[in-house]
Amino acid sequence: MSLPDQNNPYGGPQGQQQAQQQPAQQQQQPYGYPQYPAGGQQYPAYPGGPGPYGDTGYPTSIPGKTTAARVMMFITGGLQALLSTLLLIGIAAAKEDFEEGFQDGSGLDISAEAVAVALGVLLVHALLGIALASMFGKGAGGVRAGSIVWLSFLILFGVLTIPLGLIWVTLGIISIVMLAKRDSGRWFSRPKQ
Repeated sequence: MSLPDQNNPYGGPQGQQQAQQQPAQQQQQPYGYPQYPAGGQQYPAYPGGPGPYGDTGYPTSIPGKTTAARVMMFITGGLQALLSTLLLIGIAAAKEDFEEGFQDGSGLDISAEAVAVALGVLLVHALLGIALASMFGKGAGGVRAGSIVWLSFLILFGVLTIPLGLIWVTLGIISIVMLAKRDSGRWFSRPKQ
């Protein structure tokens, strides 16, 4: 009898010697059932739950869509603050000319003080948006809800100033959708350290 070929891809010789060479196999569990560890070992982590290394299932860095909403809030807040401030300065510098030009252009008789108050409200709104966007990093409680409310008012102000306000409406809707995503919710509801 010849020795078995070591390079044979089909195994050893056929017959009785092959049965002697195979080690005793353990009884396998049915397909689809997990194998649980023996005593003293850790169980495997379930999806989304804490793992063996202390993973809490919460994101460790701010998600991309939340960052995008934050950037849009900084941009809209900054532009709104800039435009409000420039218009307030313009009204303060030329109050009579503003009232005359506003009445000729729109046909409405509105005082410069009323427009200045409205611009002051927009300026405060803009500064509040910048403050909320700056708190995204810590994910403090209420920042997500406050941002969604702030963005809702941004949409309202945009609707009141259409056609130029169409930019605010678009950015506000996109940001609300991004903040309403599950990843954003997990970021703001994670345990604080």
